[in-house]
Amino acid sequence: MVRKRGKMWHLQIPIYGVEVGASTPARTRKEAEAIEAAIKRAVRIGDAHHLEPVEKAVCLRIFTNRGWEPLPGLIAEAPKPAKGPQDLFLVDAIKMTLSDPEVRENPNRERHVYAFAHIRDFFQDDRRVKEIWVPEIKAYIASRQSEGATGSTIGKEKAALSLMFKILMQHRIVSDNPASMVNAPSDEDGEREVYVSHSDFMEIVAKLPQWEQPIILTLYYTGMRRGEALGMTIGNIDWNSRMIRLNKNQTKEHKSKRVPICLPLIPVLRKAVGDRNDPEGSVFLIDGERPPSEDSLRKPWVKVVSDVGLAPGPTVHDIRHVWKINAMESGMDEEIRRAIMGHTPRKNQNGRRRDIHGRYGQASDEHLVKVIDTVTYDHGKTKILVAATTRINDEKKRLTKT
Repeated sequence: MVRKRGKMWHLQIPIYGVEVGASTPARTRKEAEAIEAAIKRAVRIGDAHHLEPVEKAVCLRIFTNRGWEPLPGLIAEAPKPAKGPQDLFLVDAIKMTLSDPEVRENPNRERHVYAFAHIRDFFQDDRRVKEIWVPEIKAYIASRQSEGATGSTIGKEKAALSLMFKILMQHRIVSDNPASMVNAPSDEDGEREVYVSHSDFMEIVAKLPQWEQPIILTLYYTGMRRGEALGMTIGNIDWNSRMIRLNKNQTKEHKSKRVPICLPLIPVLRKAVGDRNDPEGSVFLIDGERPPSEDSLRKPWVKVVSDVGLAPGPTVHDIRHVWKINAMESGMDEEIRRAIMGHTPRKNQNGRRRDIHGRYGQASDEHLVKVIDTVTYDHGKTKILVAATTRINDEKKRLTKT
């Protein structure tokens, strides 16, 4: 919430389930709302590197006053200053990219923020841009493949790196874009066909940290993307109609959508929300304090899958594919299924894509709830197909733990 007190614009923001206030140097309501939105996004993804100086100063003041540990990127890092354009550090090149006017207004900006987080982990902030060339980018791709990242995910990260070099070229800092000389692997190159049996899935969930269990169950019972689930607020849940209502800023396709809540998910969400009633508050929190990020979600998952003995193991993103198979095998209408998942509508006989709001848009909440209640969740054994390698795992075919 933004309010004007005297000559200053003040923010009232829910962070970690607490309503906090802060003054801003904004001159207009629009500027104050932009600061508010930027801080909310930083808290949601758990990273403040992309914030502008004014946004960062307000955010840091909030965290300092509350005695909270600052988000990564709030406290200025101090690599040695570059002597010239060719000595530019990676962290500064990324900041320049995210600050570019076209990137700031791009709806994919948050996706680039996630991509750059992985890029920074690999290359490190004080890596000089001039040292990143074709062999280094190929090594990065190989590293991400070894971590189990899909071809589409790696492609998005390579696109972010290519965007960085493109903007540096516009500023005449570099003369070439090495990322454009490297092909990202396609999903066909690292083909994945995954199904996880209900018993295997529940065994994995039982071994996850308590804070992560409701998130993974939500993905399993809704087919939502990780970003959609992590960005979901209490106000998105309509308990009376058993519907999660996401606005266009919360979905990858930038269209609002309804996700029906099946019966097994109701107690999961009720427990996650507890007695909190702030509509802007995150549904899921780590130990009741801070929203999780995609990275914090992935690390425990990878460990537990390994402990359970599934190899190759399913990724968090694979849960979405499992939901699709369960929905298909349960006879869910294709258009409704694709709309809930946010997939592009198939083309009709004339080569035109059907309206995403066709049957789905006309269907009542009651109908969607009735449909989701017909979905069943046990359609075979666990099957992990990666490229030419297939593993079928069940209780009698587990790999021996090492």
